[in-house]
Amino acid sequence: QELIMQILQHFDKSKTSDFIIYRLKENEWDAFVNKLPGDFRLCYISDNKLNDRATKASLTASDFLEKYVVPSEPIIKSGDFGELLSFFAVRENFEKKGIILIAPRKWRWKDNKDLAAPGVDSVLFHIVNPKKFTDKDLLVTIESKMKAVKSNKHRIQKAIDDASKDKLSRLSKTLNWLEEKYAKLGKEEPRKMVQRFNDPATHGNFQKQHKAIVILDSALEAGETALSVINPHGIIAIVFSIKELQRAYEETRTNIINSA
Repeated sequence: QELIMQILQHFDKSKTSDFIIYRLKENEWDAFVNKLPGDFRLCYISDNKLNDRATKASLTASDFLEKYVVPSEPIIKSGDFGELLSFFAVRENFEKKGIILIAPRKWRWKDNKDLAAPGVDSVLFHIVNPKKFTDKDLLVTIESKMKAVKSNKHRIQKAIDDASKDKLSRLSKTLNWLEEKYAKLGKEEPRKMVQRFNDPATHGNFQKQHKAIVILDSALEAGETALSVINPHGIIAIVFSIKELQRAYEETRTNIINSA
């Protein structure tokens, strides 16, 4: 079982009536940002594939990452950072409760490094007993939004709205896509796992949690969190407040490339 990156220790956690908020602790920016590159890189490509493909292309691993793997388009650089941070934070939080989530790294299957990965940002699974499906099995979706620069967009509301779409429509499309991916790759165990959640009529009901996560620059936190939210579908809303967020995701991209 892989070790899950521990990042939540760098944040102070508090709650409001509308959301949970994690604020990056004073003086922990470097420690936090320096933790990310290795695990983030593996969400894009495995080490074996990276080394093999770089060699075939007569490139260093770093050059291969920069040219073909890691996004260079600003909006995707930012979006991917938010998706990956959310992915690891949620997994760590569940692990603390003794629940290991099986986590497809959808970013490995992008058709184009400068497009977002298709479907729900992240979908994660927990099957309590591998021999028998039960109603305690769990599916978690994550919708992630970034707000690194000042704008009039209400990102928390947008994340809640899009997480509601995940709940109501996008999830089934994503599960179909994942099941097909695994079938084509000949990965029978994960295909069966996805099928379990894709076909409750056959395999029984399960628990679901839908999370909306907004990562914002701490300078924008007060303005964004002061706005009221409408959340009729009971989406779990989470805010990460990080100073110099744009520098964090720019440096992380550079560090991913240099980490190979």
